[in-house]
Amino acid sequence: MKRDNLFLSTIYTLTLATILAWSTTNWAGEDLSAWILPSVPVPGDNPQSEAKIRLGKQLVFDTRLSKNDSIACAHCHVPSAGGGGLTPRAFGHGGELGRWAPSWINAAYYTSQFWDGRAASLEEQTGALPGHMGPITAPGEMAGNIDAIVKRLNAIPGYRKQFRAVFNEPATRENIAKAIASFERTLIARNAPFQKYVKGNKNALSKKAQRGFELFRGKAQCAICHTPPLLTDNRFHNIGVPQVGPLQKDLGRFEVTHKDEDKGAFKTPSLYNSATFSFQTHDGAFATLDELIAHYNRGGDPSNPNQSSLVQPLKLTTREMSDLKSFLESLTDPSLNQISRPNLP
Repeated sequence: MKRDNLFLSTIYTLTLATILAWSTTNWAGEDLSAWILPSVPVPGDNPQSEAKIRLGKQLVFDTRLSKNDSIACAHCHVPSAGGGGLTPRAFGHGGELGRWAPSWINAAYYTSQFWDGRAASLEEQTGALPGHMGPITAPGEMAGNIDAIVKRLNAIPGYRKQFRAVFNEPATRENIAKAIASFERTLIARNAPFQKYVKGNKNALSKKAQRGFELFRGKAQCAICHTPPLLTDNRFHNIGVPQVGPLQKDLGRFEVTHKDEDKGAFKTPSLYNSATFSFQTHDGAFATLDELIAHYNRGGDPSNPNQSSLVQPLKLTTREMSDLKSFLESLTDPSLNQISRPNLP
């Protein structure tokens, strides 16, 4: 009997040691550096400077870049809502639009802009550059006349002085775009608890969020598209989101590429600060992370003929869905939700 007890005790000790070793490797000793957000890519013709960033921040909060001085960029990209829209679809001079205003957080890492990727850079997506329709000049959005905006900014002493200090010339379409893009390149979620965790602070995440991280890159299959370190593969997928809002049909990326495989496909967004979004997905079809996780858990919409084969039922338990949500909440950088309107010239 003593021999049996000794044998069982030895087996128990070895098993416990194995579990503890596995736990240490996965929770404490694992190299998670691949998940650390990298330096932001900056184009050679638009280097960052503090003065340019300050100017760009003023411009995104200034309604004078729109028709009738009525809409600023920050009216749709609301800091307190994670840089996204407060309504399921954005509103502009054309009334309700067809898509939710996506977050500007970590947009600097995207290789293309907008849900359908029709703009190649942050500068292009402003709508200030010739030949590139975007929020500032789009008739249904801010509906600004860019030439009139340039003239107006140069007539404001404070702006005129700032543009000359930053660019050595008055305001131009190009410099407006560059200043706004420079500000947007600072909106990086480096202070999110998850970023602290992957940099070595193992107390930055709760055990619940840590379990959610394991699910994120395992059973929940999130990391197939939300790849490290950016949590986006910068590609486009149809995930079976229901079509809601004023549009009868939104073909997404197909309207840009005209490839059948892109029908209903939209860009994989970064998930940083998504727990503070007012709505989720390209058309605001889901109001909460719980709804979004449930959508993925049931395999999206199998009746959608264009849904990606990557979307499959996950069979997550109630606890697992709750853990996954806790991980997504750990991606919130609270400082980015506290950006306030600066003084304007």
